[in-house]
Amino acid sequence: MPKILFANPNSRAMVARPEDIPVDVRPFYDVIGDRLLWSLESGDIAVIPGPVNKDFLGYLADTLGLLPEEFTVLSLRDHASASWYPDSNPGLVEELRDRIAASGVGADAWTVGCYLHDRDVARWETLLGVGHVEARPFAQNMVELVNTKSVFRALALAAGVPVPEGRVTDPGAELIDAVTELMPRTGSVIVKQDQNSGGDGNVLVTTDPDVVGLGAYRVLRIAGTGRARVRDALAEVGLAEPPVLPRYTAGARIVVEVYHPYAKTLSSELYVPTHTAPVLLNYGDMRMEPVWKGYVFPPQDLAGPDHAQLCADSQQIALLAQRIGYHGLINIDAVLDQRGRMLYTEFNGRAGGATNIDVIARRLLGADYLRTHVVVSHNSLPARSLGELLAHLRAAGQLFSAERGHGVIVATDSTQTTGTVELVSIGLDRAQAEGLEAEVEEHLRRAEAPSV
Repeated sequence: MPKILFANPNSRAMVARPEDIPVDVRPFYDVIGDRLLWSLESGDIAVIPGPVNKDFLGYLADTLGLLPEEFTVLSLRDHASASWYPDSNPGLVEELRDRIAASGVGADAWTVGCYLHDRDVARWETLLGVGHVEARPFAQNMVELVNTKSVFRALALAAGVPVPEGRVTDPGAELIDAVTELMPRTGSVIVKQDQNSGGDGNVLVTTDPDVVGLGAYRVLRIAGTGRARVRDALAEVGLAEPPVLPRYTAGARIVVEVYHPYAKTLSSELYVPTHTAPVLLNYGDMRMEPVWKGYVFPPQDLAGPDHAQLCADSQQIALLAQRIGYHGLINIDAVLDQRGRMLYTEFNGRAGGATNIDVIARRLLGADYLRTHVVVSHNSLPARSLGELLAHLRAAGQLFSAERGHGVIVATDSTQTTGTVELVSIGLDRAQAEGLEAEVEEHLRRAEAPSV
């Protein structure tokens, strides 16, 4: 069945008002949207937030054994509004209706894919006639439940799933008290925005001069754990006082957790059906420097019992989401602390940073790729142009080859906007995958270095 793919990482459910995203930040959301293009098949239609990159689409189609004209990619930028709310883009609604009608199959034969199944996607389903009864909860904000850290903590603790010690607070006195109370556990706490993703807005507060703030965009180092020192540190990031809000409105919650330095960071991704058991798609190491930069599938240097626990607990967490009515992709983050405890930090009911890597690997290597290959990804690598990079990879024999079963994939190309690419390096073992990545990154560094 053909599908319409709404690549909506800048959904209102994630960023409130997409039009308020700073101009210099928007290209990074475009990259996230472009990752979903790897799921395109013949006859599909995709709508993306950023410009259509024809060179990249040609490369993607060739890698997947398709022709570029077999699918359609449309951009919100070519229509009336940057909003995903379809009523703001009546011209796009009509274009999609016309394309569905011209496909020769009825609207009820089409399926919908997306980054985040929010109210806007549910509205698209209704207007295009491709909605299903089981999608109705998503029109009522279902997706925000499964992308909220405080909801995750409540459900996990009620079910006995281990999570880091922590509290849900408001900015101001409650937050100061929580940080002061939790700091003595390890000397560090992480302060998280309840609904942000990718570490955005996370602040590490620590007394350790050497600890690296993995998963944090800012580190506040303080000389002691007294309340006054904590208050002064939080004041630097505007969290020591409650925000000024209109009457009868509530501000965003803050999640405070004990931070475990030197822990191993892990993730898993599952598909949650409407009724049957959730299906594990992938799991691996999260590469942090200090925030997320990519993955390694399957996880390396993880003991057998820890593999089993991560997979079993992930299944239980996915069932928690299913029981409140969610279905779709779910991504789960965990840490393995120095005492060997597996602690789960959040779930996110949406496509994640692993989704396109999993799709690429399954389409090129098969469903059992976790048993046969090691897959390594790296985001935001500086590169001059897609054409130059592909020419180098071909000349060096490093471009992925289905016949060999290994090589490098250019997963996204934003060289014209952010000056970066995302690479996926595929090897028959860890040494080969990491070796390929190192060789290509060295080439990119030399290409970026100024000539003498």
